[in-house]
Amino acid sequence: MTRYGFVIPTYNEAEYIGRTIESIANQQDEQGRPVSRDQYEIVIADAPSDDGTAEVVAATAEKFPGLRCTVVTDQSRSMVIQRNTGIDYLLGQPTPAQYIVSGDADTIFPPTWLATVEKETKQGAAVVSTAGFFEAEFWRRCPALTRRYIEHVGTVFFPQSIVDSHVRDDDRPLFTEQVFRDFGRPVSDCAFVMEAQIYRQLGGFRPEYYDEAGTHEIPAVGWPFMFRADFAGIDIAYVQNPEYETSARRMLHEPEALFSGSCYTGEIENYRSEKDDQHAVLDHFADRLDMAPLRRYVVKNYLLQQCITRPERVNRNAAYFGDVATELSEQIAAWRADHPQAVTREIFAFADALTDRYLDPILECAAERALA
Repeated sequence: MTRYGFVIPTYNEAEYIGRTIESIANQQDEQGRPVSRDQYEIVIADAPSDDGTAEVVAATAEKFPGLRCTVVTDQSRSMVIQRNTGIDYLLGQPTPAQYIVSGDADTIFPPTWLATVEKETKQGAAVVSTAGFFEAEFWRRCPALTRRYIEHVGTVFFPQSIVDSHVRDDDRPLFTEQVFRDFGRPVSDCAFVMEAQIYRQLGGFRPEYYDEAGTHEIPAVGWPFMFRADFAGIDIAYVQNPEYETSARRMLHEPEALFSGSCYTGEIENYRSEKDDQHAVLDHFADRLDMAPLRRYVVKNYLLQQCITRPERVNRNAAYFGDVATELSEQIAAWRADHPQAVTREIFAFADALTDRYLDPILECAAERALA
């Protein structure tokens, strides 16, 4: 019986998709034995691509006898609808998958990832969020940037190997992985698991939009699905280890988008060329990066937004909020009463408003906690 169905949307992912498939095909149990390929199936929901993605998928699958890997085509160019197309295929099989795994085309699943998830599902977990980061090699090749993160944001974005090798005894990071243990880790499209029955119960993945007019689609399924699971009282298990890795290509190719407001935004356009080492280019500007947007990102998305859908997290983690904890709790309770069926864009907007109001006192608390 197929227990796990991996659904991966693609559009021109020939460079990366082979590694992703190989990482799934090489899953092992805790004793290092191969996981039976009867236990899972891979569905690639292609846009379709014109760079040979489907051919790479077929060639990679041929390396692994018994691997079930199917390409289905979707013309929508919507990552939300693409994932739905892949899931529809899985659930339409004579023996449909019991659990759906959302993955990305550049996700590298560590060898015991599936075995660890299996532990959680056997204990009754209906949704599992797993830890993952940019590949460790990226941080190693950008030492100045890594140091900048440690000093001005913390280690919350780092795999454990980078924490172990780069954090000094006298460092006092603002935000660490402890945030995820205290507030829960937001569900990422890169690698999370949901029971098929829960997927159906919550209405599947739905296209949602940043604007009320419905013109700017939210290109993600994880967080909207997580919000609905939270509202429905469905607990989300968090697996800290092992960590999946994802490519740092967006950081390398679109740093302006990730460092919004940074002082070097225009200058870097003149510094790039096809011959440049992109890691070296990014590291060159590390000491001029404005890290304030990233601190805000952590507070908004990892603390405050997590409390909107689970208000009990405010009191449970009052040390993060200090003197504003009671006021924050009251603000969220009042908003929830006025928005009993809040959609994702409303949650995002309220999280922004809370961040505007409480960012400074929360950062002050973080600094005090780091020094304690």
